[in-house]
Amino acid sequence: MKRPFPLGVSAMPDQVTSLAGYYDFIEPPGSRVLAGLVGDAGYAPHKALLEASPLPVKAFNVLFPSELRLVGDKVDWEQVEQYLERVVSRAADLGARVLVFGSGGARSAPEGFSRATAWGQLVRVLTLGARFADPRGIVFAVEGLRRPESNMINSFTEALQLARDVDRQSVRVLADIFHFVEEGEPLADIREGADWLVHVHLAGEERRYPGFGRYPLRELFDVLTEVRYQGGVSIECRWGDDLASEALYAAGYLDALLS
Repeated sequence: MKRPFPLGVSAMPDQVTSLAGYYDFIEPPGSRVLAGLVGDAGYAPHKALLEASPLPVKAFNVLFPSELRLVGDKVDWEQVEQYLERVVSRAADLGARVLVFGSGGARSAPEGFSRATAWGQLVRVLTLGARFADPRGIVFAVEGLRRPESNMINSFTEALQLARDVDRQSVRVLADIFHFVEEGEPLADIREGADWLVHVHLAGEERRYPGFGRYPLRELFDVLTEVRYQGGVSIECRWGDDLASEALYAAGYLDALLS
């Protein structure tokens, strides 16, 4: 069947050999494989792995490592700028388009730190990134995270406000069903930012794969169809011991929902 949205899977290239033909792209962790903290020599083995992927690499999640502080009194802005330049360039060279800005550890504000100042720092991070992303066709997708993962940007509507404050073509938003459910945010909120939505994350109950337990995926797809969403949807979940089998089941489950 022809899918209304390209379907991706959050996994490493060496985990998806048996998934070619069932998925349209992969979304590996950017902080691990784009290796923005190291130079080209350190990146070389990751680049070889990505270039040999059985599925196209179209997006990266977990963009920043937690040790690279983006908020607080100890931000090294020179290092942040260098990191952004590297990951944008490397992602673009691979043919990717979306860099997911979740990274709860890196973007959380220290206890007692001014929220207004922290917000301004996140605007600065994304504005710096946009300088490199705009000419390369890369888009940052700001992700609202549940509170146990970050104390900054805990909803789709907050992610949307941050993107609007940055006001650059290369800064948009992501909708992750897991964080919607965990935070009790209505999926209808997506309608407010439909024009800003560039990426979607899927999961099942307990953050397992789609089809595990009961999850409002049908409602999510109804909203995406209503707003005429054209971007990709990717499974970002907690896989068990047999990723391939679970991913194949999830693909079939999602295709049935979309048919």
